[in-house]
Amino acid sequence: MASSSSQPPPSYSSSHLPVMALRDKIVEKIMENRVTLIVGETGCGKSSQVPQFLLDKNVEPILCTQPRRFAVVAIAGMVAAARNCAVGEEVGYHIGHSNVSNASSKIVFKTAGILLEQMRDKGLAALKYKVIILDEVHERSVESDLVLACVKQFMQRNNDLRVVLMSATADISRYRDYFKDLGRGERVEVLAIPSSPKQTIFQRKVLFLEQVAELLGKNVESFLSQYCPGVSPNFADAEMKPDVHKLIHELVLHIHENEPDIEKSILIFLPTYISLEQQWLLLRPLNSIFKVHILHRSIDTDQALQSMTIWKSHRKVILSTNIAESSVTIPGVAFVIDSCRSLQVFWDHTSKKDATELVWVSKSQAEQRKGRTGRTCDGQIYRLVSQTFYKNMNEHDFPSILRLSLRHQVLMMCCAESKAINDPRVLLQKVLDPPHPEFIDDALNLLVRINALESSVSHRGRYEPTFYGRLLDSLPLSFDASVLVLKFGEIGLLREGILIGILMDLQPLPILQPFGEMYLESYCEGSNESLAQIGKKENIFLGNFCAFQFWQCVFKVRFFSFFIFFPRVILLLFSIICI
Repeated sequence: MASSSSQPPPSYSSSHLPVMALRDKIVEKIMENRVTLIVGETGCGKSSQVPQFLLDKNVEPILCTQPRRFAVVAIAGMVAAARNCAVGEEVGYHIGHSNVSNASSKIVFKTAGILLEQMRDKGLAALKYKVIILDEVHERSVESDLVLACVKQFMQRNNDLRVVLMSATADISRYRDYFKDLGRGERVEVLAIPSSPKQTIFQRKVLFLEQVAELLGKNVESFLSQYCPGVSPNFADAEMKPDVHKLIHELVLHIHENEPDIEKSILIFLPTYISLEQQWLLLRPLNSIFKVHILHRSIDTDQALQSMTIWKSHRKVILSTNIAESSVTIPGVAFVIDSCRSLQVFWDHTSKKDATELVWVSKSQAEQRKGRTGRTCDGQIYRLVSQTFYKNMNEHDFPSILRLSLRHQVLMMCCAESKAINDPRVLLQKVLDPPHPEFIDDALNLLVRINALESSVSHRGRYEPTFYGRLLDSLPLSFDASVLVLKFGEIGLLREGILIGILMDLQPLPILQPFGEMYLESYCEGSNESLAQIGKKENIFLGNFCAFQFWQCVFKVRFFSFFIFFPRVILLLFSIICI
């Protein structure tokens, strides 16, 4: 609960937003063209205002997709507040298993993953909207690329469908080329939102390591040799070393000491959950000065939304992974410290498993992070790389569809009802960056091996899903969790398998994982051999499983069956972990 020293974010008037200058033109061009690309700087108001422009002209219903759940919930709340309605009425949203909308909702925000699932189940009927807005199209997740490809396929069957693409850093020529084969005479209308008038625009100042060294009174040459891993990201290790964390901490203290306005907040971009913990540990002794908020996909959405609060008694410091990169304006952010690193998941074709690595962000991603400030006040951005290093960074993000396993998506396509999208080898060659056919065949072969697809090709030239495959695809879980559930079912433990599968995917877990030092002390202290063998992640997971089983027995008064059944489940779980 917020104390008296905090208050909700102020209701900034939309009249000053740059997008307002093109209000009528935006609606006009959307209705004149089947595909419209709106390009505008971060903070120009496109995400929250364009759907309202259309609704004000009685163009509805409208679907808006966002790449992240946090953005979906935050923007839906913002638009609902602007229209004086409760979320779930005129304006709603749908994330995961939470559908806060109804049949009469006129603007609905969804994640790309939800829309993809609905197109699989309903085909063209899932696109029952007058206008579909695909926001942040520069974020090249597998779901976003597949949504774009599926929507394009369905546009060839419905000439009345209108699609709006929005981004601050999209490659315009690529999207023009992508839609040029949509139909004769079709073209992508591009609208560039101008910057704000000089009297209202907030200034942004970007500082690189050279300027940071001068700011902190350090020798530039020795500073660069310590913190800059070279001149090119292609040969530089992106590891978050302790020195980098100390530099970030030193910058935070410098900002606080030299900025008298305590309501001006600091947003720090870090690549991993562990790096968030490490920086949190450095800030924890200063909790009388700083109010620290965490933004990560494992943090509950309601808890994450507390970062929108403005504090008058403490300076707000927000530690975030890339969840805060796009769409959402966090009020009062005046300083952004960008580590210029992110965590990338990729499919290891040798081990046939998902793997992760720390990588340097692209210039496009860095620009998105820069855009988190200068929205409600002047801003400064500290990039923890040299200017030469930054110039050598990639222009755009590497598409996820080219580096991740496609087994889940391939199975989903094979199970789709619509012929327009049910052949993965055809559809995946129609995405913006088609994956190599060998990777598609790898996914198909894996699905055949686990009996999810028929090994023989049908007369229509595509793989047919088996009953097992359709069952696997129907579960609202990740691919690995779904497989685990069905494996448990085969040995007569379906209920336990469902519970474990849900826990594998659930974020956050029912028993909230303590953050930072409390987590380390509570679960990883001492020389307990069982803890050392299992590891803290599995220990938290096992704790949630046991807690749920105990809760079931306590509230359903099944103590006898609990103590007979519980030991064999624990032994089974331990055997799975050790495999």
